[in-house]
Amino acid sequence: MAYILFGVSLLLALVVFGANGWARDTEVVLYAVAVAIAIIPEGLVAVVTLTMALGVRSMAKQRALVRKLAAVEALGTITDICSDKTGTLTQAKMVATRVWTPAGDVKVSGVGFSFKKAKFTDLNDEKVAIEGSIADLIRCAALCNNATIAAREDGSISAIGDPTETALQVLAHKADLSKPKLMKKGWKIVQEHVFDSNVKRMTVIARHASSKIKTPKSKRKAATKETEKIAMAEVDDRFVGSWPFLAVLKGAPERVLGCCDFYYQGGEAKPMDKKFQKRFEKKNLELASLGLRVIAIAVRPDDTGELDIDAPREEVEKNMTFLGVVGIYDPPRLESKPAVNTCREAGIIVRMATGDQRPTAAAIAREVGILSADDDPEKGALVMTSTEFDQLDEDAVDDMERLPCVLARCSPETKVRLVEALHRRGRFVAMTGDGVNDAPALRAADVGVAMGQSGSDVAREAADIVLTDDNFSTIVAAVREGRRIFANISKFIVHLMAGNVAEVIALIIGLAFKDGNNRSVYLMSPLQILWLNMVTSSPPALGLGIEPLSKKEMKKPPQVAGLWTWEVLLDLFVYGSSMGALTLGAFTLVLFRFGDGNVGVGCNKHTDDAQILACNTVFRARATAFLFLSLALLLLSIECKHPRRAIWRINWGNNKRLLLIVVIGAAVTIATAYIPVINTNVFVQTGISWEWGIIAIGLVIFLIVVEILKAFKRRFMPKQTGGPGQLCCSKKIR
Repeated sequence: MAYILFGVSLLLALVVFGANGWARDTEVVLYAVAVAIAIIPEGLVAVVTLTMALGVRSMAKQRALVRKLAAVEALGTITDICSDKTGTLTQAKMVATRVWTPAGDVKVSGVGFSFKKAKFTDLNDEKVAIEGSIADLIRCAALCNNATIAAREDGSISAIGDPTETALQVLAHKADLSKPKLMKKGWKIVQEHVFDSNVKRMTVIARHASSKIKTPKSKRKAATKETEKIAMAEVDDRFVGSWPFLAVLKGAPERVLGCCDFYYQGGEAKPMDKKFQKRFEKKNLELASLGLRVIAIAVRPDDTGELDIDAPREEVEKNMTFLGVVGIYDPPRLESKPAVNTCREAGIIVRMATGDQRPTAAAIAREVGILSADDDPEKGALVMTSTEFDQLDEDAVDDMERLPCVLARCSPETKVRLVEALHRRGRFVAMTGDGVNDAPALRAADVGVAMGQSGSDVAREAADIVLTDDNFSTIVAAVREGRRIFANISKFIVHLMAGNVAEVIALIIGLAFKDGNNRSVYLMSPLQILWLNMVTSSPPALGLGIEPLSKKEMKKPPQVAGLWTWEVLLDLFVYGSSMGALTLGAFTLVLFRFGDGNVGVGCNKHTDDAQILACNTVFRARATAFLFLSLALLLLSIECKHPRRAIWRINWGNNKRLLLIVVIGAAVTIATAYIPVINTNVFVQTGISWEWGIIAIGLVIFLIVVEILKAFKRRFMPKQTGGPGQLCCSKKIR
C-alpha cells in the first residue's frame, strides 16, 4: 500500500506541474509537494503505533504481556483458541482424591496442600488403614517424584514442582509416607529417567541402605556412620514385599501397563492376564469419566543385582509389576466456563489440548463448556487422541467434516499438525503452550501464547504474548482488547483516508481554475493542506483509536477478511468523494455564483495589502472551502464512532477525549480565518460572513449522505452482530 500511495503522490505532483505549464518556481513546487502529501495519511503510522501501544498497556494491566506488537491487531481476527488444560482452563491445584489397587478402592479427603485432617476411607466411608499394597503404592509415588513440599514461616504450606507430582507428594504426606521421611529411613535415588512427553513415563531406581546389592563405582558414594546403623529390621520403612532395591515407574496408565508382566495383589506378584487387564480398563474408564487424571504406578524389585542402574531406559522399564493408580482432580477455574461462553458468542471456537486420556479430557471439556452434556466423545471427531489424529494424512484431515474439539494424549507435534490443518481451512489460530517442545506450535500459530508462571523460557521466547497468571480468561480478555484495537484501526483508517480522498478530488479538479497569467488558482494554500492532514485529521483519528469497546463487539464474528473490507472501501469512496465534491462546490459558489468571479492575478500567495483587496473574493472562497472540509472531517470523526449506527443513536459521551479534540480542532481552525496577519499572510485567506450559510448547508448535505449510506448498509449488508452461538464442533467449519 505504501508503494501505491507513493506512486500516486508522484503522479499528482506531475499533474500540478502540468496544469501550470511545467513552471518550476517556488509557488508551484510548494503546491505540488502539498498535493502529493495530501494523498498520504501522514498521521496513520503514528496513530496506529500509539493506538497499539495503548492497547499493550491495557493488556498488561489485564495480565497479558505483549512481546510482539503485531499480535495486538492479530488478536482481533482469531477464530480458534487451542488451549492447554492444566493450569489454563483448570486451577493447577491438583489433589489426589482416589487410590486404587487390585485389592480395592480408597477415597482420600482434604483439599489443597493441607494434610492435617486427611482421611482414607473405602467407598462406604469406612476408615481404611494405610498398609499393604496401598502403602506400597504411595511409597512408590513419593519416591518417583521431584516435587518438594515445604512449610513457610507463617505456617502455610508451599509446593515446588510439577502439579501432578505435587499432588502425589501431598498424598504421601497425608499417609505419613513422604519422600523426605523415606530418605531419612535409608532410601536413596541412585538413577532417574525423567518424564518424557513422548513415552509419558518417568522412572527412578531407588536403593535402601540395608540392601546387599552393591552400587557400581561410578554411582557409589561413601557410606556414612548414620546409614551403617540402619538395620535390616527396618523392613516396615521399606516395603511389605521386602524390596530394598527397585525401579519405580510412574505415568499414563496405558503406557505403564504396557511395561508390566505382573500385578501385585495379596502380597504376591501375579502374572498379567486379560481378565485383569479388562478389570483395570473398566476402573480406569470409571475414574477418568469423573474428570480425574489417572496416574499408574508400577515397580520392579530386584534382590539379585540384575537391575543395572546404568542400563538404558528401555531395559529398566520392563518386567514391571503393576501396583495400582492414583486419581487426581484438577478443578476448573471458575472463570473458564464464562470465558468459553464469551468465545462462543464471539464466533470463536475453543479447542483443548491435554496430556490426559480421552475420558478425563472429555469430562473436563464438559465442565468448562467446550462440549455439551449431550455430546458423546466416542462418536465422530469431538474427542480424538493424538495417536488417532497423527495416523491421518493431510488429505484425510482436510476431508474431515470438523476438526477435533479435544485432543487427548496430545503431543507437541500434534499441536503443530492441528495448527496447520486449521490454517488450511482459512482459520486464524491462537495456541497456548508452556513446555520447551511447545515452541514450534507457538511459532506456527497466528498468535502464540505462553504461560508466565509455569512456562519455560523457550516457550516464552517463541510466544507473541505471555500470560502472567496462566489463565484462559486472560486470553479472552486479550482477544477482547485485540478486537477493540482492530475495530478502532478500521474506524480511523476510514476517517484519515476519506479525508485524503476528499482533498485530492477538490485540489486536482480545482487546478482547472486559471488566473490572468494562465496559472491555476489554488483551492487551498499549501499550509491549509498540511493543516487539514495534521490538525483536523490526525488528532481525531487518535481519539478514535482510544474508542472504548462496544458492548456488541464480542458478539460479532471474527473479522477474518482483514481491514480492507468492501464496507471500508465503500465508506472511503462515498465519504471522500462527497466531501471533495462539496468542498469544490463551496469554493465555486463563493467565487462565481455569489462573488464577482474575479480570480485576480497571483492570489496563491500574499504579497501586499493591495493584493488582499484584489484577491478578496478568492481569499473568501478559499476560506470557505478550507473551513467546510475541516469541519466535515471533524463531523466525520463522530460518525466513524460506529460504521452503521445513526449519529443520533451513537453514544457521544463514552469518549470525551474525542469530543474535546473535535471542539478544540474546530475552534483553532475557525480562528485561522479571523486572526489578523495570520489569516492573510500565513493561510492566504480572509474572514468570512454570509459564507457560513454555504458551509452549514454543505455540512447538512454531507450528514444526509453519510446517514443514507449507513441506512443502506443496515438494510442490505450482512449483520455484524451475533456469532454462531454454537458449541465447538456443532457445525462444519470449512
